[in-house]
Amino acid sequence: MNGDKLRIILSQNIKQFRLHRGFSQAELAEKADISIPFLGAIERGDKWPHPDSLAKLASALNIEAFELLKQENGVTHDVKAVVYKLTNDINSLVNDSIETLNKIAHNIDH
Repeated sequence: MNGDKLRIILSQNIKQFRLHRGFSQAELAEKADISIPFLGAIERGDKWPHPDSLAKLASALNIEAFELLKQENGVTHDVKAVVYKLTNDINSLVNDSIETLNKIAHNIDH
């Protein structure tokens, strides 16, 4: 494995763990005490974090630092899964809101 491949693995793992934890980039950056642009650059594979920053990111994600470098890290939530879950949550909220509005309208009519 070369350095470019390792950088890709790191960037994908940080993003996957972040999404799995439900953190925005801003939330993770704050927890890891790094800047949002720097985190974005790491997730894009444009920057390579200092070992101290890597340790802070791992700590903020509540994992061991080595897990960020594993090719298969066991995180099952990818972007598609997150979008699917959010879509289902939004649909449920909309349906609940429509039901509530229908009940209110029914009570007003009577």
